[in-house]
Amino acid sequence: MIIYEDVKKNIKITIYSKHKNILKKVVDEVEKNDFKVEEYENIDKLLIDLTKGRIKILVYLFDSFNELENIKSYSNYTKLIIFNNHNTNFEALMTEIVYTLKIIDNEQKIDFQKYKLEIVGNLVESISHKIQSNLLVLGASQDVIKLLSEDLKEDRQKREILDSLYGKNVNALENSNMLLELISNATTLSNESIMHCSQIKQIINEILDEYLKINQVKLVVEEKIKVGSYICGPLNDVIFVICRVIKLLIDEKQKNIKLLIYEDESSWYFTIEMSERILDKQFIEKIKKFIIYIKNVKPKITEKQIGLIIKKIK
Repeated sequence: MIIYEDVKKNIKITIYSKHKNILKKVVDEVEKNDFKVEEYENIDKLLIDLTKGRIKILVYLFDSFNELENIKSYSNYTKLIIFNNHNTNFEALMTEIVYTLKIIDNEQKIDFQKYKLEIVGNLVESISHKIQSNLLVLGASQDVIKLLSEDLKEDRQKREILDSLYGKNVNALENSNMLLELISNATTLSNESIMHCSQIKQIINEILDEYLKINQVKLVVEEKIKVGSYICGPLNDVIFVICRVIKLLIDEKQKNIKLLIYEDESSWYFTIEMSERILDKQFIEKIKKFIIYIKNVKPKITEKQIGLIIKKIK
């Protein structure tokens, strides 16, 4: 999959000119190259949307230096392409648009990788404390086992204590092993993995646990997966994006968030639902820029739901 093609599908090329005939001519040429286009004739509306940060690429059909300076002062979050009204070299314009899209593509990939590294760092820190706790349990149990082992055959109560300690030791070892596997899964270079739903829930809880507590947010995870069924696909990246979305929702003051994990014959579904507010376009765009980098995952986003769909490979 060429990531650039996904960026091309998800980013509109904004074109502005107060001259209607010139604007239409350039818009038609850009659309011929399969770019998504939106056009502006009104400078005031353009400046408002530039301020909101919703315009990613602006092609300004040059008219005056004063107007250009005004646009530049509002376009801090926008890639600006200046094209002369009387220029008929549309091939040069297409080349510049493609180049600008690739810059955005690289910037967004770097953002995604930086976020993944941040999550892995948090995960390692959290897990290391829990592994230390498990090792303390094992150390204390060994001392007790040594004291009780001498007359084990004659004392049923001591035998029961030993059985209990054995069970705790096994659980502590299993927990430590699972937590180490979480680190391994999080840092693996492989994009594809196979996990049970309980593992996915565990990783999400490990990543978000502290953040949920600090912000007093309730996260409910519900699953409807066939018994014994495993989920296959780019699960590490899916988990990172789910955690990213939930953190963003918490920052937007959501207090009750639900994650649904379910399947049908063709796909696995990860759907995040919230109750406090609907999602605005700017928030949705912020989320989309993470999702488009996950291979074989289709987003399904509405004002009340954010979904990631993994197709089952037959």
